[in-house]
Amino acid sequence: MGVKMTEQIVRRPNGTFGPGNPGRVRGSKNKVSLASLKAVQDLSSEAIAKLKERVTAGDMTAIKLVLEYTLPKGGRTVELDSSDPNAIIDAAVMGEISPDEAARLAQATKTASEAAELKDLKRQVEELELLITSLSKR
Repeated sequence: MGVKMTEQIVRRPNGTFGPGNPGRVRGSKNKVSLASLKAVQDLSSEAIAKLKERVTAGDMTAIKLVLEYTLPKGGRTVELDSSDPNAIIDAAVMGEISPDEAARLAQATKTASEAAELKDLKRQVEELELLITSLSKR
C-alpha cells in the first residue's frame, strides 16, 4: 500500500529526517511561505502610498530607493543617431558618452550582431537539411 500521510513524521534531534522517511511530499507547497507572501502582497498598495508620502516629504532614502528601482542600471539611457558601431566611437570622442558607456554599448552591439549571425546560420542549416532530405528521397 504506501505510507499514510497522517502518520507522525519523526525527525532526528538535529532536525533531519531519519532513514526511510522522505519528509514532505515532493512538489508540496510550504504553507507558511504562501501565507507570508499573501500577507505581503496585501500590504503592497499601502507600502506604495507610504513610499509616495515619504518621497513627497523629501526623504532622501525613499527618493534613492525609487530611483534605484526605476532608472536603468549603470546610470542613464544613451541614444545614438545610428546603429553603426562607429557611432559609438564618435559619441565617445565627442564626449557625449563616457568610456564605460561606450564599452557597454560596444558589447551590446557585438552581442546583438552575434545573435543575428547565429539566426542566419540556423536558417542556412535548416535549408541544407531540407536539401539533403529532398536529395535522399530521390
